[in-house]
Formats: sequence, C-alpha cells, structure tokens
Amino acid sequence: MAALAPKVLSKFFPRASFVSNNYIQITGSSGFVGFRTLVATLEAGYRVLGAVPRREDADHIHSTPSIKRMGNLGGNLTFITVPDIAADQSLAEAIEKDVEYIIHTDSPMTVNCTITADRYDSQIVQPLLKGTNNVLSAALGNPSIKRVVMTSSLMAIAPYNELFVLESFTTFNDVSPIQNPNPPYENAVEALCAGKGKALAATNTFLAKNKPHFTVINLMPGIVIGHNELAKTWRDLNKGSNKQTLRHLLGEDVSTKLPSQTVFVDDVAKVHALALKTEKVAKTQNFLLSSGGNIGSLWYRALEIIKKEYMDAVKKGWLSLDGEQPINRVMVDDGKTEKVFNIKFAGFDKQIRSLLDQWVQLKMKTEKEGVVLVEARPAYIYDSKVHAGARKSLAQAVLAFMTST
Repeated sequence: MAALAPKVLSKFFPRASFVSNNYIQITGSSGFVGFRTLVATLEAGYRVLGAVPRREDADHIHSTPSIKRMGNLGGNLTFITVPDIAADQSLAEAIEKDVEYIIHTDSPMTVNCTITADRYDSQIVQPLLKGTNNVLSAALGNPSIKRVVMTSSLMAIAPYNELFVLESFTTFNDVSPIQNPNPPYENAVEALCAGKGKALAATNTFLAKNKPHFTVINLMPGIVIGHNELAKTWRDLNKGSNKQTLRHLLGEDVSTKLPSQTVFVDDVAKVHALALKTEKVAKTQNFLLSSGGNIGSLWYRALEIIKKEYMDAVKKGWLSLDGEQPINRVMVDDGKTEKVFNIKFAGFDKQIRSLLDQWVQLKMKTEKEGVVLVEARPAYIYDSKVHAGARKSLAQAVLAFMTST
C-alpha cells in the first residue's frame, strides 16, 4: 500500500532572532526523547520542522509550557505529519529543500505484551530498520543536508544477554562491534535489541555504499529516565523507559534484570542539539550516553530516595517501598562523550527525582480534581527550581505546583 502523503500543518510563524539560521527536521517530535530534543534545539536558536504522526500531536506540543514561555522563539517551530515513518517513501516529500540537518528520534514500534513471538521481526525489527533507511534515503536526495543525527541505543552494541540476563565482563565503547542477531527472538526486548543493532548496521552499510555528502552521528543512550512534559496524567507518564523505572517503585517485585546504565532525558536532548555542530564534531562517529561510568546506576537508590524524601506519597499509596528491581551491571566507557560535548551527565538521583516529582504532582492533580479515568489535562509544568540546589520537601514541591496552576 502506498505511503500516506505528508501534510504540512503550519507554514508560517513570526520569525524570531536566531542564534543560528540553520533549519533542522526532527522525526519523532511527539516522543519522549524527541520532544525534549525539539525544545533543546529551539532554545539553541535553530529553526525546527517537527515530524509528528497526527495533527493533535502538534497542537499538544504548541500548548506546552516549554514552548509557550519561549515567546517569539517558539515561532521557529513548524510541523509536518508523517503517519508512519516505516512506510515506503514516507519521507520522500517530507524533507524540505532548505533543511540542513535531520535528527531521527522516531522508533516506529511499541514493545508491549500484545505482540506475539511470530510478529517480533515484522512489528519491531523491520520498522526500526525501514525507518532508518527511509531517513537516510531522503537525506541522500537532498543536497542541502549536512548532517543526520540518529538516536541509536546501547542495545545496538551490547548483547541482550549481557544487558538483561548475565553479568557482563565487557566494557562497551563507541567502537564496540554491532549486535546483529537473527530471529527467532526470546522476547520483545531481545527483538528490540536486534532492531537497534540492525538499524545501526544498516547505517554503516549505507555510508559505505553511497558515500553521501553528509555525515552521521549515532547517539547510543542507556535507559532514558526523567520528566515528560507531554504527559497529561500519571498514566501517560507510566510508559516507555519511565514505565520500566517505575515498576518496582510502585511495589512490583520485578523478575527481569535492568542494566545499570541510565541517562537523564535532558542530557540526551542536549547532546542531540550539540551533535549538530559540524565544526565541533567533524566526522561520522558514535557516542555513548550514560551516567555513572563503569559503576552505572544502582537501582536500589531509587527506594532510598523515596524513603527519605517521598514518604507522604507512600502513605497515600502513590509510591511503595515494597518493590524490588534486580540490577545487571554493565560497564561502559563514555568519557569521550562528556569530553567532546563538554557535558557532565546528571547522576541517577537527579534522574529519579525528576521522574518522581512529576509522578507525585500528577497524582496530586488527579486527587484534587477527583478524576479516576484518564482525561485531557493541562501538561505538567516542569519547574527547574524544584530540581536545582537543595531538595525541597514533598509538601513544598506540591505547594509550588498548586500555586503555579
């Protein structure tokens, strides 16, 4: 079936003063990482064309506090609808001629229990692979493109068993061999690892075969954690990598190990924006994004933080101290990333507090409004003051939130 033609949602906004006149396109702009990257690039002065699957996603992004408080700078943001980035020719006409950079954050799949084993390859692996190929092919046909930044993953270079099952004695870095396993896959997560690896391998094959006029930066984050401004309710927040983080904090005894490598969503977004600077990072290369070095993140620290700072939420039943999350220690060497981009990744404590602050505020909002079902609510307002300097108590954080709405 032919791909649905992309539709431009808005063609003009008042032009703001630019730090840079560079024009970028971001796929997956309504996703967890994609939205934060969109905000980071706008704040850096770029003109942004966001690709979203539905018109309402663009409307929601425009309504967020981060965009609203930019004032005229928010006028640098336009959108285009791409219903399915994995569809054939989905981006053939979606990349505008004067776009100079593409950031591909879109993962055209959802890992969930409804995907049966016989569909792991077709529903998880192949969409990842096709989305990557579509982005690269579209870029090749546009002579103005200077760089493509790909959101890859640590899963592309670390075997599934060494991430989630067995203790690993390997130190992974930006030149570690790509994992490229074939089906059958044991579960959806193993299929996701395979898809990420195959997408990275396809990128390398594309570069070798076509020798394009642009460079490619592959960013490989660990588990991404933090606030999600697009979440209207606590149920919206309990999705994706944040869902995996919250499981034991809601009382579940999780049997599956999680790797010790995590990273703050704001840091991921910042590196995406910095990776556009071709004068700083001149050639095609890979970067790992993770905090904590070889020790990584200690998942039990999240329960210690709750016990110390969120006991009011425990008493209300919003959080629990009864869950457990086993850790699989995974060692990485990500010193190159911090050095090249002059960034110090936020530690696990900040990642968890960012997520828990929003979780508690959304729970508080639900209780205040007396709603049980998921309904359309104003987006969570991320107050950086809550996360900077000394920690505020839960009561202070709630008061700050209540007086800001």
